[in-house]
Amino acid sequence: MSFDSILLTIFQRLHGERSAQGVYHILRGKRSGQTLQDVEYYQVKSYYALLPQLTAGEFQQALERMQADGLIYINELVYVTAKGQMATGSEMWRFNGWNYRGREREFARRLALLVQTLSNLRSSETTFMPIQKELPTQQFVKGFLRNQSSSMISLSTSLRKELEHVLTNSSLTDLQRMIVSSRLTGYRLTASTWEQMTDRVNLPVKTLQLYYIEALHIMLDFIQQRPNLPLLTELAAGCKVDTYLTQSAERTRKLFERGYSVEQIASLRNLKLSTIEDHFIEMASNMDGFPYKDFITEEQIDVVWRHVEQLQTKRLRLLKQQCPELSYFQLRLIIMIGRSES
Repeated sequence: MSFDSILLTIFQRLHGERSAQGVYHILRGKRSGQTLQDVEYYQVKSYYALLPQLTAGEFQQALERMQADGLIYINELVYVTAKGQMATGSEMWRFNGWNYRGREREFARRLALLVQTLSNLRSSETTFMPIQKELPTQQFVKGFLRNQSSSMISLSTSLRKELEHVLTNSSLTDLQRMIVSSRLTGYRLTASTWEQMTDRVNLPVKTLQLYYIEALHIMLDFIQQRPNLPLLTELAAGCKVDTYLTQSAERTRKLFERGYSVEQIASLRNLKLSTIEDHFIEMASNMDGFPYKDFITEEQIDVVWRHVEQLQTKRLRLLKQQCPELSYFQLRLIIMIGRSES
């Protein structure tokens, strides 16, 4: 796994129909209508918000490196070369960015601080430098410990058993088990730095960090499905997204359910019509049973998808040329839900 191979995978799925900036927004987790639409259109939900701290400079360096290596070429849009297709590899990523959106890192911080705290307390060491400096993480762990009725020794034993169960029975690789374990600090034991792990396994830091993110997603998915992991379940509280709509889209949804039209909602909220349409695209992407028939017919869906298959594209400008009677909003909605519904 490498950052470049992940980029190549996303670029391939976009079929040369989006700019590099669009991919940057996907990795950062931008909550715009266009980005959410792209995530759904091109089936890249697992990569959404995978790297919320990715800088524009890091992304640009990766693009320049991949162009220099002949893996991609950019002519406003991004295209993967034959060499790039071969370099992508066949590894199946197991990310779940859509559900966690960077929150898996908070789970990791809580776990690391709790392990460190219990390890020191059971060794009668009450004064130590916390591995996590973030105040919300410290407050969470303090509250967690206050709510426990067991002794520190009993609690640390239970946590160790739960953690061993997850590491052993989830689908982590040996490398990922090593990474997760090495990132934990205990009594007179310091977590390995990324550079130390790099020297140990001869892999780049960015690659190790990607494996770590994937491991956290796998662990969180596993914990969510198991009722016999009460401590880890509590540590994972709030790490999975509970609503997929932005606050603004949620307000639009409530008005729509009260019977207001798209135009009326735009007027009531004093927002552009295009903004409200973005909210509806967001709803179509995330709501079961979205009433798409209020906006498009089955016949329109069939016609547009015939053009999609004939032209081998989902680019709205090209589809608009074939279906001038449909609005861009209708076309976006058809691409969003048309295939599965029709």
